[in-house]
Amino acid sequence: MTSQHSYPTINIMQTLETLKRKIASTQELQTVAKTMKALAAANIRQYEQAANALQHYRQTLAMGIQVLRMNYPDTLTHLRPRAHPRLGIVIFGSDQGMCGRFNEQLSEMVIQHLEQHSSQGEQPLLLGMGARICDRIMDQGYAIERYLPVPASVDGITSKIQTIVVQLEQWRALCQVDQIWVFHNHPISGHSSAPRRQQLFPLNFGRPSSWQTRCLPMVFLSRERLFSAIFQQHFFVTLYQACAESLASENASRLTSMQLAQTNIAEHLTELQAAFQHQRQTKITEELLDIVSGFEALNQPTSGLWQGM
Repeated sequence: MTSQHSYPTINIMQTLETLKRKIASTQELQTVAKTMKALAAANIRQYEQAANALQHYRQTLAMGIQVLRMNYPDTLTHLRPRAHPRLGIVIFGSDQGMCGRFNEQLSEMVIQHLEQHSSQGEQPLLLGMGARICDRIMDQGYAIERYLPVPASVDGITSKIQTIVVQLEQWRALCQVDQIWVFHNHPISGHSSAPRRQQLFPLNFGRPSSWQTRCLPMVFLSRERLFSAIFQQHFFVTLYQACAESLASENASRLTSMQLAQTNIAEHLTELQAAFQHQRQTKITEELLDIVSGFEALNQPTSGLWQGM
């Protein structure tokens, strides 16, 4: 009688050990999700601060552009593109996953823009930051002229943007592009983001405004040197802000994904713990049945012996 209950007990023990391992793995996964959530929240703040810190710099740059147009009003007239311009496109995506539709929604906008302009002229030159967004673009049949990894922190943005500025200057100097567009995600309300595109070149600053004071600025640089300096700073500021907003959006998307993952993991852990308790109770019941069966088996011969006597 005892041997009949030994096999179910072994199976239950194996199930209990399996459930223990699954619970431990799920708890570790829960810790990882919690850590990634905390890192994403901290990163959002620093990237938003980096983007907001450019406001004063932008005001100074706007004043420089105004000075340029006051002293050399015809400077920007020669920058009009051809009837069918060749495009240069800068795309800010991500190297890492677990950030929802961050790369998907941006790639959809880029592909739509490329399809609209592909029949109007030469193939565009693409510069992509982020392996995942570049893979999506290349899967649609477009070549990436230059790839850059995503900076790991605010300190790494400057060097990456300087590299992009140099590349765009080369494209423009060699007359390879007539228009440059920037595509990136930017934060909106809450922890959500939306794709954005903006024209980086030719420069479009609208109508010139009047100088705010009677003290007119004096210019000691030639038109070429002043224009080149302002042009590069305009590129740098616009691209830096786009990169910082993209990184803030990536971490916001990751935070949302980790919040959802954390909820799902907690529900799964509750189910595993309930299953473990059920199996444990089943094991206890089986052990009690073994004890009762053993007791009955021991008592049966004794009672028979007394009956024979």
